[in-house]
Amino acid sequence: MASIILAGNIKVGTQLAEADGFLFDVVEIVRETPKTITVRLCSDFSGIHTHWTIKPDGTPGGVLKTFRKSTRLYGIA
Repeated sequence: MASIILAGNIKVGTQLAEADGFLFDVVEIVRETPKTITVRLCSDFSGIHTHWTIKPDGTPGGVLKTFRKSTRLYGIA
């Protein structure tokens, strides 16, 4: 069950939910500043290859997303 979490509390392994309930896994904390956090989000269940943890060509996949640490998100910690 998804709950509301603060972006500042995101850790590797946290799952973030989209409005339709689709989950993305936080696989890496890319950058963290006092006010923001940038994470790599992946979903190996996505039909979009760029969202996979490893793309078909063997390179790292996922999308980078930056959040203000005060942002409230739906997720599973």
